[in-house]
Amino acid sequence: METLMWYLVKVNVIFTILFMAYFFLFKNEKTFYLNRIFLLSSLLLSLLLPLIPAIHVASASAFPNYVTGINPLKNVLGGAPAFQNGPALGAHHAAHGFLAGIFSHITVIQALMGVYLLVALVLLNKFIYQLLNLYFLFKRGKRYKGDAIIYCEHNQEVLPFSFFNILFINPGSNYHQLEQIIEHEKVHIRQWHSLDILLAEVFGIVTWINPLTVLLKRYNRLNLEYIADQEVLNTGIDKKQYQLSILQNSINPNAYPLTNLFSSSKIKLRIKMINQSKPTRKLYKYLFVLPLVLISYLLVNPVTANSAGLKTSATDDTPMTAFEGIYQDKDAPTAYFKVTAVNNTLVAKRLDYDQQYVLNRTADLTFETTDAQSTKKMVITFSKNDAGAISQARVDDRTPWIKVKAYKPIDQVKMPPRMLAKFEGKYQFEAKPEAFLTITSNGTGLVLKQLWDGKEISPFVPTSLLDFLYLKDAMPLRFVKDANGNVVKMYAFSKDAWDKVKE
Repeated sequence: METLMWYLVKVNVIFTILFMAYFFLFKNEKTFYLNRIFLLSSLLLSLLLPLIPAIHVASASAFPNYVTGINPLKNVLGGAPAFQNGPALGAHHAAHGFLAGIFSHITVIQALMGVYLLVALVLLNKFIYQLLNLYFLFKRGKRYKGDAIIYCEHNQEVLPFSFFNILFINPGSNYHQLEQIIEHEKVHIRQWHSLDILLAEVFGIVTWINPLTVLLKRYNRLNLEYIADQEVLNTGIDKKQYQLSILQNSINPNAYPLTNLFSSSKIKLRIKMINQSKPTRKLYKYLFVLPLVLISYLLVNPVTANSAGLKTSATDDTPMTAFEGIYQDKDAPTAYFKVTAVNNTLVAKRLDYDQQYVLNRTADLTFETTDAQSTKKMVITFSKNDAGAISQARVDDRTPWIKVKAYKPIDQVKMPPRMLAKFEGKYQFEAKPEAFLTITSNGTGLVLKQLWDGKEISPFVPTSLLDFLYLKDAMPLRFVKDANGNVVKMYAFSKDAWDKVKE
């Protein structure tokens, strides 16, 4: 969840920079086609740049170092994949295994992202509703095709408007009077302007919290109208007559906001642009685009701008990529972690459960993460084999993670309630006789209740006839039966022995 949050933050940062460049440098230029390319590229770059792996440059390179040095976001975004949204690594190895009772919780970030996604979902529903309105109008209308355009006749009291290659027309209109409007809409159709509008709308849904998306949609439409106006005037239509047509039809409402409509954009600005003389095009402004894109990238990846290779300091001899791979928890064999390098941190993702953790480097082979439950620092120390390759990691000097070639997911077993009932009962901890817990069945798995504090941990799903697993924290339980098939003992983490006792 926090990974998505930081991705959206970076998207908004890049979009803000690029759109402000358009607003202050290009919006009043008559280079309409270049402006169209710039606007579309801004959307795509905003979405793609945060996904590009870090480009590590030499520390002697002055430009990226300077950008990083003055970057006000470096402390926010530099080490902020911020994946710490679950229990810390090794939390299940606390005293007496699972005795600490780790429970799922909703963080502030998760709550905020839930609200963000809820609003985005509402906007997406509105977007789909608008598309459906167009679809139903199209299905109800009388349709015929000509010149690669589908004409759809309807009875709505609106001017002709277009959506992709469909031209919607009211057959009761005076075609001679609306001839210029129809030619205007045909430009939108030929140049696929509806695609620009839809992309801006979808981008606005993803980044709805950014107020600049409102301006994006407005100026994107306006630039498309500039293009259509210019193309129509290039056919030889009288300029004054065309402007009068714009004014006469400026009061018509747009009942279909996802479409191209002759009177949908700011009339005053369109007329001003039509009458603006063609000065020498200031194409030199576009020379700033590539440096601007590079600066935008360095702003959202500030840590990589002043690092050499994948090292975080002169004392770090092992590149970050050397730690990447799949690791298996030796104490809980069903728990696998995929470790990847992100900027100058490592990200460990549980493959059998939806959890991610960020590991911050403190020495060549040592990393730290924070226990989300207690804010306690957890130390992860990697080690190498005889060949010099990273082979395992140890969390706080406990049972190590072993680097393996591939992830082997667990196989869950379906066990009927009558078989689950055999594991039910009261258990006593051998190492601490005053500690008791109970095991009950919920129909598909087992529920463990700690009698000293009343906390429950569930569900433990069966992975064999005698093995169960709590997926969230990879807590394994293994039961032992006597010669008569009665359950007499339970092991947690293969080491904590619990004897089944009579009530």
